[in-house]
Amino acid sequence: MSPKTPTLAAVAAEYLKAHHVERQSQALRGDRPVELTVIQNKWAARAGREPLDVDHAPEAVIRAVETTREGRRLFARARESAHVVVYPLREAIR
Repeated sequence: MSPKTPTLAAVAAEYLKAHHVERQSQALRGDRPVELTVIQNKWAARAGREPLDVDHAPEAVIRAVETTREGRRLFARARESAHVVVYPLREAIR
């Protein structure tokens, strides 16, 4: 990845901002694998990496949000239910 290529967490934040519709939250949801796959593949195209399939891409995005410095800076973590974790953009980033 070149120094100018954004991180996966940054691409996820860009995606949420670009696709925000009034009254929708700006948050990644762990139960939306197709959306997470689109985000990972947008990043892969920009970073010159191979795209991942729907079985692997969601995990890569969530891992980037949870375990990287930029991911923790951009996203908060909230549990919606016992099975769904939501990662809203932090207020200062919006």
